[in-house]
Amino acid sequence: MAHFEVHISDEGLAEIDGDPLVPEPGQSVHEAVLDQLQRYAQERGAAVEATVNDGPGAAHFTLEMSPDGSSRILVPEEPPAPEPEPVLVASVTAPALAEAPAPSAIATAIARARATAADRVAAAPAQLSARTIDLPAELAEPIGCINALAGVGRLDEAFADATALRERLTGSMGAEHPHALEARAVEAYLAHLRGDAREATVLALAVARIRCGAGDDRAPEEVARAAAAWQRLDDDQAALTHGRELLHMWAKLEHRGLLPPGHSELAEQVRRHVEALMAYA
Repeated sequence: MAHFEVHISDEGLAEIDGDPLVPEPGQSVHEAVLDQLQRYAQERGAAVEATVNDGPGAAHFTLEMSPDGSSRILVPEEPPAPEPEPVLVASVTAPALAEAPAPSAIATAIARARATAADRVAAAPAQLSARTIDLPAELAEPIGCINALAGVGRLDEAFADATALRERLTGSMGAEHPHALEARAVEAYLAHLRGDAREATVLALAVARIRCGAGDDRAPEEVARAAAAWQRLDDDQAALTHGRELLHMWAKLEHRGLLPPGHSELAEQVRRHVEALMAYA
C-alpha cells in the first residue's frame, strides 16, 4: 500500500511528502489534504495510507484513504495495559474527583467533555436515523431485502448487503452520484444500529464531505447526521480528527450562508468537545 507523509503547521500550511499543498478558495487545509489523498488513491485504484502530523506537538496518526473518498484512522496494536491503579475516573464518585491527582484530572476533563454527548443528542437538529431512498425500480428489491433484514434484527447481514450495494453503485455510477450517496447513508445508519460508531462516523462523514463540496442544500443535514455518529466515538484521537473535519464543514456552510438555525449551537458544542480533547491530547 502506498504511504505518504503529511505535515500541517499551526499557520494552516500543509505539505505531502515535502510538496506544498495549496487549498482551493474556500477550502480548508484539512479538506485539501483529504482530497489530494483521494486523488492518489484513485490514481492507484487502491487505498493509500498517510502518516499525518497535524501541528507541532499535536495530533499524530495514520489515515487510510480509499478511492471512493471514505477514510478511517488506523489504530496500532498495543501491548496489554498494566493493571490499573485502584482510582479510576470511571469509578470515582463526584466528591472524589476533586481530590484525585493531576494525571486523573486530565482523564476527568476528557470524561466530562464526553459526558456532553447526551446533551448533543437532544440538541442535534438531525440525528443519524433511517431515511427514504429514491432509487430506480431495479434497486427496489435489494433495498427491500436490506430493510427486511434490519427489521428482524439481522443487522450484520443487512450491513453486508448495504455495503455490497454501495460498492456496486459507486463502481457503476461514481461515489458522488446521488444513488451511491444514499446507499452510503443507509450503510452508515446500519453501522450505527450495529454499535459500530467508528464505521458509522466514517461513512456519514464521507456523505457529508461530498455534499458540502458540491454545495448541496442537504449538506447541513448530512453534517448533523455525521455529528450524531461522531458523538458515540470512544477513541480520543479519532474523535479529535473527525471532530475537526466536522468543524471545517460547518465553517464552510456558514461561509456560504447555508447553515440553518439551530446548527450553530450543535457546532459550538462539538467545538468545545474538540478543544477539550486538544487541551489534554
